[in-house]
Amino acid sequence: MRTSEYTTPLQGNPYYRSVGVIRAFDRKNRFFNIGEIALERYDDQNYQYIFTPYWKALDSLPDGVFQGIPGINMDVKRDRYYRVNMTPSFISMRTPGESREDVRELMASVGLDYYDRFEWLLRSGTKCGDDNLVVVRKPQVSNGRVRLNDLHRDWFVPEDEIEVSSLDAFHYGSAKLIEALFQLLQGAGKIYIRSENRYIGDKERRTMLYLLENMMVCTDRFARFKREKGIEEAKKSGKYRGRKPIDVDPQLLDEIADQFKSRMISEQEAMSRLGLTSRSTFYRKIR
Repeated sequence: MRTSEYTTPLQGNPYYRSVGVIRAFDRKNRFFNIGEIALERYDDQNYQYIFTPYWKALDSLPDGVFQGIPGINMDVKRDRYYRVNMTPSFISMRTPGESREDVRELMASVGLDYYDRFEWLLRSGTKCGDDNLVVVRKPQVSNGRVRLNDLHRDWFVPEDEIEVSSLDAFHYGSAKLIEALFQLLQGAGKIYIRSENRYIGDKERRTMLYLLENMMVCTDRFARFKREKGIEEAKKSGKYRGRKPIDVDPQLLDEIADQFKSRMISEQEAMSRLGLTSRSTFYRKIR
């Protein structure tokens, strides 16, 4: 098949469309929405996957969070990337193939009685061991305009609008709120200032993101300084014993590591069976 045949979009209206949002996670398990992936099916048995990067969000990501979407050349900054009548590597590397012996059990584990690797991906929330990306289902309806008090919502997409009373709302000092505001500015489409009846411009957004990112760095360093100072004082008083290592049965660890690396189980299931809550501890023991 020539390259143009699987990168030229199909024409007409699909009878089926499903969309997921691609998230990148950092070391503190904070997520950032970096784009969408959609699957469209047509009456003539043709289908296509469509990748839509959130370029504005990608331009403001912290360093080291995102290394690209596997199989997609993002050096060519396109609005959309198409893969027609083929399964892109991004999908195949993180979902079970139809020929796997246990594929029925894997489908059933997320409530499917038929084979659908994209739907399985959306339901399972699985992460490929080679990267820090996860795909979650995108709601059919946008959040619309959301007030700052609703920051407990677990995600925002470029279609959303965030309403704040004034720019003073961004002057809080709480570390968690600083992180939430950074994610809000980085991931949401528009920020509406009610007192001024206007939206924050791109230049203001970039300035705020820069300031909030530096504030996050400062709060992380201060928290680390306080922790190290507390440990030093505890050592001097003879009260410090260090962190107790988490014991994991070596045989169980080998078994689960093999299942996880062969993508028979998800990251969440593997961690649960090992009794681990920290992703960094999980991957350290897997290594």
